[in-house]
Amino acid sequence: MKIIDDRSVLWLCMCAVAVGSSFVGCGPNAASAKREVPTPVVVPIRVIEMETLDFAEFIGKTEAIRTVEVRSRVSGFIKEVLFKEGADVKRGDILFKIEPDQYQAVLAQSESRIVLLDAQLELAQTKLARAKKLIDVNAISREEYDENVAAVKEANAKIEAAKADRAIAQLDVNYTDVKAEIDGRIDRAFITEGNVVSGGLVNGTLLTRIVENNPMYVLFDVDERALLSYQRLLATRDPTSQEPKLADNTYPCYMQLQDELSFTRVGTLNFIENRADGATGTIRVRAQFDNRDNVLTGGLFVRIRIPKQLQPYKAIVIPEQAIITDQTAKSVLVVNADKKAERRPITIGPQKGELRVVLSGLQPGETIILDGIQKVRTNESVELKSGWEAAEATFYERAKAAQPSLSSAPASTDLPAATEAAPASTATTPN
Repeated sequence: MKIIDDRSVLWLCMCAVAVGSSFVGCGPNAASAKREVPTPVVVPIRVIEMETLDFAEFIGKTEAIRTVEVRSRVSGFIKEVLFKEGADVKRGDILFKIEPDQYQAVLAQSESRIVLLDAQLELAQTKLARAKKLIDVNAISREEYDENVAAVKEANAKIEAAKADRAIAQLDVNYTDVKAEIDGRIDRAFITEGNVVSGGLVNGTLLTRIVENNPMYVLFDVDERALLSYQRLLATRDPTSQEPKLADNTYPCYMQLQDELSFTRVGTLNFIENRADGATGTIRVRAQFDNRDNVLTGGLFVRIRIPKQLQPYKAIVIPEQAIITDQTAKSVLVVNADKKAERRPITIGPQKGELRVVLSGLQPGETIILDGIQKVRTNESVELKSGWEAAEATFYERAKAAQPSLSSAPASTDLPAATEAAPASTATTPN
């Protein structure tokens, strides 16, 4: 008898299992092992053409139209502070009172001197009248007569000098009432009652500041490329055109504050510097905005939007969401007549909110895939999700409503007159 070891038995069993498995694979269940991949369902949208405008955006900073430093013109003790800190003041309002006693005494002294000189003049005129009668009969010498004439002239001159001294003394008394020179919002009092202040046109003590905030300036820097674009736009326009112009302060611009979602404030450009900054390649521009609601204050960072054209143009647009980015290349999935996804490269233009301008690669009316891009392979059949036409209409309606438009900017006469800034003002900007 032949003995079979355990390893031989194990090998025979494995062969039997392998043969059995091969017969099972040839049975009726083999076809079900290969499952069909379902057709991906996508949300399509059609390419449209719409009228639009291009805008450039910049970061700017608000600045009061006028800033006045209130300084003392005369020296003395601060007697009273007569304003509420942070309040609005009117031109001519008394802000501080400086002790006037010394200056009133000087004024009274000047007035007394004028009375004295008037009496001297009267006496000199009497002597001259008497001298005229005596000179006619040769009772006095011509020299004595000339002395009387000179005495009258001298008395008149002294009176004029005394009146000038009185005017200066009166000014000093008036300057003890420190008044607001402009309408605006006042700062805190830098000097309080009981303190001594120094007077003078240059070195006078700074008491407070007043800023005029309506209208409000916004200063921002424009790069060379944008500047040249605008210069060419203005150069090609008909001089007789009724479109907004920079020269008459009607070229529109729009402002957005940090807590606002859109550019709701409308203003005008009113100044461009006459030279560019060679170090930065930018030029300073100034815009003017109405601030009757007193929301704006100097020093705020804001966003400024300026239209690149004044007439809308037609552009092909698609949703930004539908664009596929592959390194530097842009493309979309187009649904062709056979309902297959076809990848097509495109050249894009500026973004318009949820939309993107397409410069080349698509035509109006073509259908592209908006949602479900990740489920689709090129040249693969797709199924369009039911109800996509209604979703498309809703999307484009919302996207168009959010597009910025060239609102009618207020004429320069609608804004308070922009007067020249006081010397203390730091506002400087374009023409």
